[in-house]
Parts: sequence; C-alpha cells; structure tokens
Amino acid sequence: FATKEAIKHIDLPDITSYEEAKEVLSQTTAELLKKNKLDETELHEIHMITYSLEKAVAYLSENIKDDQQASVKEMARLVELVHVSAENNRATETEVYLGEYFELANTYSERR
Repeated sequence: FATKEAIKHIDLPDITSYEEAKEVLSQTTAELLKKNKLDETELHEIHMITYSLEKAVAYLSENIKDDQQASVKEMARLVELVHVSAENNRATETEVYLGEYFELANTYSERR
C-alpha cells in the first residue's frame, strides 16, 4: 500500500539558537541560489536542502516576536511548497516557489 504521508528522508537535530538559525538560513539559501537547471538531480538536491532550511525557518518562526514574524511564517510556508514540489519533481512549481522564497528571504536578511 502506498501512503499519502510525507516521508521524512533526513532526521536533523533541531536548531537551538538565533545565530545558528541565521547561519543555516544564509547557507541553505546560498545553496538554493546555485540551482538553476532544475533537472531531476537538482530537484533532489533542493529537496534535501529544504530539510535544513525548514529547521532554521521553524526556529525563527517560533522565536521571533517582532514585525518580522509574519514574513518568517510566510517563508516557512514557501519552504514547505518548495520541499514538496521538488520532492515530486515538479520543476515549474519549484521555480515559482523558489523565486517567491528568494524575494522574501532577501527582504528579511536586509532587515536583520
């Protein structure tokens, strides 16, 4: 039987500090920016990168209480969409969601 639940491919430790979250956010975003072919290999790599990115954004989402909280929650939503579309080899969707994510991540990092 095939299940409809998402498969957890990587079990990463939780992020425990703002500095660590910022570093992972910066590093994973830089890695994602290098992906421009969006072929099957890159989609797989993007899918794997989003596991770390999700941890960083989750930490920020839970720990930021200022005017940036709404944009961090939107980043979390977009990262999940990138994750699922890359996991399912949907290049066009992945590209659209990555574009939206990069725009938001860029705005966020400029304010921090």
